[in-house]
Amino acid sequence: MTVTGSEGGRATPVAVVGLAATPFLPEHDAVLDELVYDVVSRALGEAALRKQDIGLSVTASMDIFDGRSISAGMTNSASGGYLSDAYRLESDSGTAIIAAAEAIASGEVEVAVAVGVYNPETASRGVERRAFIEQISNLAFDPHFARPVGLTTEATYALHTAWALKNNATLAELADLAAAEINKSVGHIRSARHEHVTGTDVLAAPRANGALTELMLPAHSTGAVAIVLASPARAARLPGRNALLTGFGRGTGSYLSGTQWLTDVGASTRHAAATAYRNAGITNAAEQVDLVEFTAPTASMYQPLLEALSLGGLAADRINAWGAAAGVYPGLANGAARLADALDRLDDAPADTTAVVHSVDTVTGAVALDSTVLVVQGV
Repeated sequence: MTVTGSEGGRATPVAVVGLAATPFLPEHDAVLDELVYDVVSRALGEAALRKQDIGLSVTASMDIFDGRSISAGMTNSASGGYLSDAYRLESDSGTAIIAAAEAIASGEVEVAVAVGVYNPETASRGVERRAFIEQISNLAFDPHFARPVGLTTEATYALHTAWALKNNATLAELADLAAAEINKSVGHIRSARHEHVTGTDVLAAPRANGALTELMLPAHSTGAVAIVLASPARAARLPGRNALLTGFGRGTGSYLSGTQWLTDVGASTRHAAATAYRNAGITNAAEQVDLVEFTAPTASMYQPLLEALSLGGLAADRINAWGAAAGVYPGLANGAARLADALDRLDDAPADTTAVVHSVDTVTGAVALDSTVLVVQGV
């Protein structure tokens, strides 16, 4: 008897056989389908696969960023979805990876592609570009209360930082943590920040919102990342990457009607991690997880999210080797970018090393925080 999907809470492992990313830039001088075609074709080439081998393509993108309605119609062919099964999710690419992995784990397909693309269509630059992204985030909130009062992603981050400052954190400590994460990223091929900073530099940066400065926010950039997944049986016949997704989970946080989004920002991450760990057979994350690449949009969220992953006691050198979102945050492509960081680390680690990959969708900031967790094992 062949068993597919989950049995007794354990997920069927899914192999990562290909990955490719564009450079991460302030803005790409390319059309969306050009970015998607570039990364998908290179990721397939790494695994010696062709378009006709793809059973499913899942794209993470959003019309309002892409500047056109049904923008997936533009990227569908580029992702390998023409005359094949394909769909788009308006969420972080971590969700697309989970959707593709579930299709393989269920036995529906042998090969699937997950791709995240983020290159907002706007003529604005610098401060105006950030204001454009903030305006989009405001539109994601409800039109009756949150929009009129100007609630945005950065406003929710500022509120959470203010809450943290009233609960034993100090601004100097948060600035030092932000500086440490930025400094990890300097020199990394995917980083958007290239200069070392101190906590004093972080505090002296241009003010963003409330107590937050620009260097306390994610290092926004644009680009695309493609991940090729396969069943273990198919992967055994392929070259390329050598890692397994052994567990995955997703959770969505609370909305404005309550205070959980402010006082327990790790709630959705905790739920996603519990599901992923159960799938992977992890009963004690602190002892069984070796590495973590996780997404903390601000320093005030760093420890709550790490503790939600049950990894608060992990040694510093095992956390975010290249600073994660403090080094580069490519919007909806973030989940795939964080997986890329983890796979790079697994390439240099002993076999059977276990990594956790965490991402969040920041369209509405700390509110309704959509979190994904992947457990990845080197082979």
